[in-house]
Amino acid sequence: MKTWLCALLVLLCQACGLEQDISFDEPGASPPEGPYVTVLWGGNEDVVFLDSLDKVLFEERSVCLLWDVLLEAGLEEEQILSMRFDFEGQVEGEDPYRPSQRGCEPLAGEILARGYLDPEENGLLIWDSDLGLRGCYSVRGTVLILGESAES
Repeated sequence: MKTWLCALLVLLCQACGLEQDISFDEPGASPPEGPYVTVLWGGNEDVVFLDSLDKVLFEERSVCLLWDVLLEAGLEEEQILSMRFDFEGQVEGEDPYRPSQRGCEPLAGEILARGYLDPEENGLLIWDSDLGLRGCYSVRGTVLILGESAES
């Protein structure tokens, strides 16, 4: 009787379309792998796996748009435009590097629409050349994007 009842319940659940939601938080689930960057903004900390983003071809490189990285981290377009951003790079054997520590102010959000992150080149941050940005913004080994209110 119990076996029949269990089989009936299983069939009922399948017929109703109930599916089990599998999350990476569950024990035994594999987390994503590959290059990633952490985005800190407004008290949030989000990890964005770059392999999950669409790539564009820029200067013969397959790169991610910085704008897409921020959207994937949960920011909305209006938020990005009202913020400014700094970056942190970490290359093995070197101290962490931030442009703001070298006299380069955090960048306005709208500029990030013309910035790219190369996941194949150790997280190299590259920009449209017509922006005329100083070399300090070409961060290698980008591991962190720090967003803050433009009014800070």
